[in-house]
Amino acid sequence: MAAAQPSSLRHPERIHPALWRATQLSRAQCSSISSGFGQLNQELPDQGWPLGTLIEILPAQPGIGEISLLSPALAQLDSKRSIALINPPHQPYFHCWRNWQLQQHRLLWIQPRTCLDTLWATEQTLRHNACAAVICWAGHVRFSALRRLHLAAQQTGTLLFLLRPQEASQQASAAPLRLRLQAKPYGLEVLIIKRRGPCSTEPLLITFSFARAIQGITSHVALDQSVSARPQTEHRYSAAIN
Repeated sequence: MAAAQPSSLRHPERIHPALWRATQLSRAQCSSISSGFGQLNQELPDQGWPLGTLIEILPAQPGIGEISLLSPALAQLDSKRSIALINPPHQPYFHCWRNWQLQQHRLLWIQPRTCLDTLWATEQTLRHNACAAVICWAGHVRFSALRRLHLAAQQTGTLLFLLRPQEASQQASAAPLRLRLQAKPYGLEVLIIKRRGPCSTEPLLITFSFARAIQGITSHVALDQSVSARPQTEHRYSAAIN
């Protein structure tokens, strides 16, 4: 009979919180905030979106509902702190953000002139630690630049999302958490392609409430554009960031 494993091997987190078994989801490495979707929380290592961590969101194309996925968490953040939108593919439509309990005065819209400026603005915003959340849209980003963003986020309690085209899922990334999104009627198919723990093989179907779905279709002309808007936004994702 094989000898029983020592408790420290069965529960490596007792040695250090940064340790976990490959067959188990990592727990309590950092503070987190609920995603607002129970089935997604169950699949996230910290039972929600981790704070102070680079999170990559990889939609099949811009405007399929990615902001609807993030909005419940954004609404839970400190209402006295700003939410930075860096290089969004469209001008923010503030009426829709108000429908998500996110007031216009909280939104900090930053439109850099170049791709390099986008990365610089994101890193500087993190280093000043003045925002509750930072959402950045980018194209190709080198691994070293992704690592810089993650390290900058670790010094804060900021909720950081980096939205990139789905093709980026084939590239190595320093982000500990990466999610690939596909459009579905009244929601999204979400596949976690990287997390601290076992690989996720089955996608999740996240269904938005009827009111949220209607808002996403009829109101959110800013950041959740319809499929027909794709030709106008592709060039924003295709630019290279060095």
